[in-house]
Amino acid sequence: MNEIYPNFEEPKFVGQLLFEITSWIGRHFKKSKGQIIPYVSPLLLDIGAGANFKDGWTHVDFYCLRLWFWKKYPQLRPEIETDLRYPLYCSNNVVDGVYSGHTLEHLYPKHAYQLLCEIFRVLKPKCWLRINVPDLKRAVDIYNGKLLLPEFKFKAEAISNCTQNWGHHSAWDEELLANALEITGFINIRKVEFGKEGTDKRLIKEEEFRRHETLVIEAQKP
Repeated sequence: MNEIYPNFEEPKFVGQLLFEITSWIGRHFKKSKGQIIPYVSPLLLDIGAGANFKDGWTHVDFYCLRLWFWKKYPQLRPEIETDLRYPLYCSNNVVDGVYSGHTLEHLYPKHAYQLLCEIFRVLKPKCWLRINVPDLKRAVDIYNGKLLLPEFKFKAEAISNCTQNWGHHSAWDEELLANALEITGFINIRKVEFGKEGTDKRLIKEEEFRRHETLVIEAQKP
């Protein structure tokens, strides 16, 4: 943290405007890039992939409208480009598994719940979702003195970092996320060990640098 003020970046108007313009252009002129068609088997979706690319997966992320040579990761262009605040362009019951890492917290609660419903819709019956988010309980444990980390000079900074930094619009712990999955319709909901434990081993896709802050939950569509 900065000695005077925390280094939390405030959203810039221009950035927000460009985001909305990009979304509008993508939804109206790049619809084909958002279509999730089961050309491969198994069809495994990584929703909000970022730079976490892996062979055998179909990666879903925001629209890429920038020039190729301006991209930070020019070789990592998602197969599916979309705005996760809107319904997925995908038929019902066609996806064999879904992984989503550190994505849900970037959506406001309304859109987060809508995304969970969309994931439920596109999954085949008996198939699994593996989802992870920053664990709010960890930040609360730091605040309550149960966990000490040198990067936080003041305990409240841990709460702010989880709930306000990095473009976060919602915060989750095991209880809230499990309840969200349950009311969506998922069953067999449980917390699993980061990078190791899981019913469908194909979906284990966590990035190691996120280990210390991450809550991982799996859930099955009936």
